[in-house]
Amino acid sequence: MNNGHTFAILAYKESPHLQECIDSLKSQLVPSNIILCTSTPSAFLDAIAQRNGLGLFVNPEKKGIVSDWNFALGKASTGLVTLAHQDDIYFPEYSQKILEAAEKHEDSLIIFSGYNEIVCRKDETCVRERSLNFFVKKMLSNLFFCGRESLSSGKKLLLALGNPIGCPTVTFNKKNIGDFQFDQNFSINMDWKAWYDLAQKKGSFVWVKKTLVSHRIYAGSETSQGLADNRRQEEDMRMFKKIWPSPIALVLSKLYGLSYKNNA
Repeated sequence: MNNGHTFAILAYKESPHLQECIDSLKSQLVPSNIILCTSTPSAFLDAIAQRNGLGLFVNPEKKGIVSDWNFALGKASTGLVTLAHQDDIYFPEYSQKILEAAEKHEDSLIIFSGYNEIVCRKDETCVRERSLNFFVKKMLSNLFFCGRESLSSGKKLLLALGNPIGCPTVTFNKKNIGDFQFDQNFSINMDWKAWYDLAQKKGSFVWVKKTLVSHRIYAGSETSQGLADNRRQEEDMRMFKKIWPSPIALVLSKLYGLSYKNNA
């Protein structure tokens, strides 16, 4: 394993936004490795991989999104790995800022940045940078980081009132997280559970306080589907109960759910 950085794109079926994501990764000011990982191989993915000169790795297990994430994390040979979401756009400075943060904070477990949202509704697409959800996440980060870039103690407290970390923005430091695997018992909040598990390890969470990713939200996204069938709400409750007694967890879950009101 070397000290470089890899974008492992989580490719699923035939996303119309995949090429735009790849273009953003190929346009980084500091080049990184790029690979495609999928459990849904197709002629579409074969063609897009060949057209862009990318390695395409197929997960032989058809066990869902968590299995796909674990597979992609394992396929990267570099020390730093970003699980790039196929519908999202990464700003040109992303790799540069992540590498700078990793060099500065050698004990980093994860490094994450700010993000905005590309909201798709019918024929309208807009970029959203302010919402109740954004306010909650930024409030939590500011509260616990207290002006610092790195949080080595109190990582669990950062997660006690919700999940302030935007999953598509996260880079994992494989040298420090060891044999970490996403929890198969979650289908929506596997990222929040991951931060909870990693918070038990020695090392730091590092926050790059700059918007470096555009996260796409649309009716068919996993986030939107998880809200529609209440999986998100149920898994929120499970996470709060890991930290708080049930009565407090119930109240926090209800309050936290208000931040989803403006989700597409």
